[in-house]
Amino acid sequence: MADENALEERPTPSQPTDRTELIDKARIFLNSPQVRYEDPSAKRRFLAEKGLNDTEIDGLLQELPVNQSPLVPPRNYPPPPPSNLPGLLIGIIRIFSWIVGGSTAVLLLYFRFIYPRLIKSLEARHALRSHQTDLLKRLNASLESVKAVQKDAFALLPQPELCREAPKYSNCHSLDDIAEVAGDSRDIPSLTILRCAIEELGSQNQQESTEAVFKFIETKLPWIRSEEGGQFATKLWETLWSTPVFEQKEVEGTNIWAYRSLSPPPPPPLLSSLNSLRSAIEDPPRRAGRLQRTMQTLSDFTGYIASQTYTMSASIHYNGSGVSAILAPEEEDVRREIRALKGLVLNRRSFMSPQPSAPPPVTATTS
Repeated sequence: MADENALEERPTPSQPTDRTELIDKARIFLNSPQVRYEDPSAKRRFLAEKGLNDTEIDGLLQELPVNQSPLVPPRNYPPPPPSNLPGLLIGIIRIFSWIVGGSTAVLLLYFRFIYPRLIKSLEARHALRSHQTDLLKRLNASLESVKAVQKDAFALLPQPELCREAPKYSNCHSLDDIAEVAGDSRDIPSLTILRCAIEELGSQNQQESTEAVFKFIETKLPWIRSEEGGQFATKLWETLWSTPVFEQKEVEGTNIWAYRSLSPPPPPPLLSSLNSLRSAIEDPPRRAGRLQRTMQTLSDFTGYIASQTYTMSASIHYNGSGVSAILAPEEEDVRREIRALKGLVLNRRSFMSPQPSAPPPVTATTS
C-alpha cells in the first residue's frame, strides 16, 4: 500500500527521543492526502505499531476533520480525442488491396507465361518416359526371343566339356610328373595340381584333408610359399571349393577330398546324324580333266624343246671377244616360237582351277 510505504519512510518510534515529536509526525502522517481516506482501524493499527498508546491514537484521530469526502473533479471534462479507428481501418483496407492486387498480378503472370512452359516440359518428360518404356519393353521382348532361339539352337550343338585339362597334363598322376612336364614354367592349371596331389596322397595311403593337400603341394612346389605364389594359393583354394570334380566327404570325423572325373557329354543328335551321313556317302572317284592329258603332253614337249635349245646354244663356241655367234634368221624364229609356246603353257597352268579334294571327316569338337 502507498500509505504503508510512506509511513515506512518515516523514522521508527525508537529513533525520536521526545513523545511530542513523535505525535507531531503522526499528525502530519494522518493529514497527508495518501492516508486521509484510509480505514481508521488500519490507521490505529499502524500507529500502535509505531509506538503510540491508545490515548494518543484516539486524540490524533479526533483531531481529524469529520467529513472527509474525496475530491470530486470538475464536471467540465475536456472533449475526448477523435478516434483513430477509421484511419486504421482505411490503412488495413489499403494494405489488403495491395496484397490482393499484387497476388492477382503474380497469378496472371504465372498462368500467362510460366504455367504453359511447365505444362510443355511435363508433357515432354512424360512422352520421353513413355518412349523409353516402350523401347525397354521391345528390348526385353527381343532378348526373350533371342534367348528362346539360342536355347533351341544350342540344344543341337555339342555341349562343352567341364573341367577339361590340357592334353600335356592329362597323363600326369603326381606332382613330380607335373614339374617334369612344366619345367621352369609356373603357368600350371590349378585343377591339375589338385588332382595330382589328391591322387598321390591316396596312393601313399594318406588322408586327403585340406591341410594335408596344401602342405603336400607346398612340399613339392616350394615356389608357392613366395609372395607371387600367394595369389596362386588363393586360386587353388577357390578351385578346390568351386570345382564339381572335387568332392568332400567325412571319414572317421575328418573331412577328406576325392577326385571324381566327369564323363564326357553325349554327342548331340545333329552330330550323330552328320557322322552317319558321312559314313554312308562314298568318296567320289577322282576324274582327270578333259584337257589334263593334253596339257601334260604339251608341258613335256615344251620341256624337251627348251632343253634341246639350251643344249644347242651352249655348244656354240664364243669368239675371242666374248660375244656369242650370231644365229641365222631361221634359228632365231624357232627360238622365239619355242619361248612363246612355253610362256603360253605356263600361263595356262597357273590359271587352271585346282582339283577338288575330298572333304575332311566330321568330328565332334568341344571347347
